[in-house]
Amino acid sequence: MSNRKKTSKEDCTGCPSICCHNLALQIGRPTNRAEIDDLKWQLHFNTVKVYIRSHRWYQWVEGKCIYLTDEGLCSTYETRPDKCRIHNPPDCELHGKFYDVMFSRPEELEAYFSHKRKKKKAQ
Repeated sequence: MSNRKKTSKEDCTGCPSICCHNLALQIGRPTNRAEIDDLKWQLHFNTVKVYIRSHRWYQWVEGKCIYLTDEGLCSTYETRPDKCRIHNPPDCELHGKFYDVMFSRPEELEAYFSHKRKKKKAQ
């Protein structure tokens, strides 16, 4: 059971259905060169990003829910999935930065790990 509050219409007033665009999937932190290289390969696609939030890693896939109408409304609102029902507006893109670090390109991910390795060696 989630302790997140349910959304209300007031929380979403004026929002262009941002939560119905893009898919964030929690992934494991890459721990070896093969996993880093795999994420770098995924970042070759302009619809994929990777971000870190509160030490958790996520893959971000750009897209749009197939049930979103041209008016930006959910065509299955009454029967929408629980993930949609528990979405918490203060944690969404409408209310500011929702990530600590975002990677859009392979070079950004490589630079992040290079910096981590240098920092670890300095300790």
